[in-house]
Amino acid sequence: MAGDRVIIYPKWQIPLMAAIAETNPEKLLERVKEAQRAISKRFWAISRSTSHEAEIEAIKRAMDTLDVLRTKASQPKAS
Repeated sequence: MAGDRVIIYPKWQIPLMAAIAETNPEKLLERVKEAQRAISKRFWAISRSTSHEAEIEAIKRAMDTLDVLRTKASQPKAS
């Protein structure tokens, strides 16, 4: 299926996918924060290694995605 995602880095991709899939605006910001914590933890664990370049690049893209979601979650709700 086109919508299927491959989970290569489950420690942080699973929380990221949960944030992306969250449809409840009231829960979105918390999901984003959970994903950011998981990503930050993993980034600091691998940041000094040259053997994790692909994962570091994936983390950068994931953080960009979370920035967009955080902006969306921070917008005032329509009445």
